[in-house]
Amino acid sequence: MLTNKLNLPKAVVAAVENDTYDNGGSDISVTGLISPAYQRRLRQTVEPVEDAAERLYALYGQIGHGLLERAGLRIGADVETRLYTYMLGWKVSGQYDLFEDNILYDYKFSSVFAVKGKPKREWVEQLNLLRLLAVNNGMEVKGLKIIALLRDHSVTQALRDRSYPQLPIATVDIPMWDLDTAEQFLYERVVAHQDAEPQPCTDEERWKQPSVFAVRKEGRKTAVKLYDSQREADEHAAEAGKGHFVEVRPGSYRRCAEFCNVSHGCPVYGVTQREAQIDLEGL
Repeated sequence: MLTNKLNLPKAVVAAVENDTYDNGGSDISVTGLISPAYQRRLRQTVEPVEDAAERLYALYGQIGHGLLERAGLRIGADVETRLYTYMLGWKVSGQYDLFEDNILYDYKFSSVFAVKGKPKREWVEQLNLLRLLAVNNGMEVKGLKIIALLRDHSVTQALRDRSYPQLPIATVDIPMWDLDTAEQFLYERVVAHQDAEPQPCTDEERWKQPSVFAVRKEGRKTAVKLYDSQREADEHAAEAGKGHFVEVRPGSYRRCAEFCNVSHGCPVYGVTQREAQIDLEGL
């Protein structure tokens, strides 16, 4: 069910509803495989609920992919090709965005935060599964790359901080697994998704963010320092003296709260919320 809490124009809502994604007649796609099996099973019994405004980034992604595909075709590149393989009786599919000079590329419309530090686990898993499918279809793949278009890039921040991405686009090299590792991962994910009663999502799958304690100073917009322990934060604020205080920033399960359209019908979600509160009270 799609809601429209912000009363967006009907044309925008219609565009959001017009999701042209097609898994090519497979039992499951690579994207589905790397998602939690528990979440996928829940969608079979719980009607997904999303607001149109929450799907705008997905809409931007569709628009961008369409333009990039058209550009790739114009220069004769190998673009938007869906591949198939089989595992445990399931037909598994995956689609790459661009294959050029034996490099497998995937476009991501992402945040600046996503390209800081190590590549996201989901990106590594997705591209290595795509590579396995490519090899199984007779292709030679020498490298994996994400082309990340940074939707929240700030020119001002780039001028201030040389470690900040200097342009609203970044190329992220993805480490390649050996093929045996990729095959084993494919097997494990299919087993998980074929389970009639999969295990609840792990903390990692829920994108658990622990509670933190921020030492703040009156009149200052940002925290002086963040702590995992309230005791350490209290000691810092006491030593810093007048005008300093501790702000509690409760932890959360970010995927459940912001990126799961069946969390409203999840029997685990309420428990996870209570667990987060218990964790907070015990710190």
